[in-house]
Amino acid sequence: MATAAAVVACALVLLGRPLHTMPPMVFLEQPPPDTPRNAEAFVTRNPDTIYLITSSAVFRAARAAQPECSDRQSQVKLASILAHELWHVVNGSDEEGAYTAQLVTLAWLGVHSNDPVYDGVHRSMMVAMEQQKARRDSRRGPRGQ
Repeated sequence: MATAAAVVACALVLLGRPLHTMPPMVFLEQPPPDTPRNAEAFVTRNPDTIYLITSSAVFRAARAAQPECSDRQSQVKLASILAHELWHVVNGSDEEGAYTAQLVTLAWLGVHSNDPVYDGVHRSMMVAMEQQKARRDSRRGPRGQ
């Protein structure tokens, strides 16, 4: 089984990004209690850090591939996750922008819009945008105030 670092190195090769161009990355077996149960990764700011959940299905599939880095689907998805999180580091918390970066990365890596991986990311984008909108609306209070 490949190490977590080896799996990420393979995904970075797909992105054409050397490790030294990325913010620090931390591997977690489980997401913290305040993150969604199905989270695959997340970012913290100050200092900027990308956290990767090694128990996620995509990470497990990528680690299990024999030979190392041979499961293209999981490597492409992991590369797109890194692109999503890197977008957050550079641009902030907007989910629409981060998911758009992820979808563009998938397309750039040859994943078609009718592919289940692309569709899953697109559906996640819709859910995240609705949740982000609901949070914004709840901070504004009732109409007219």
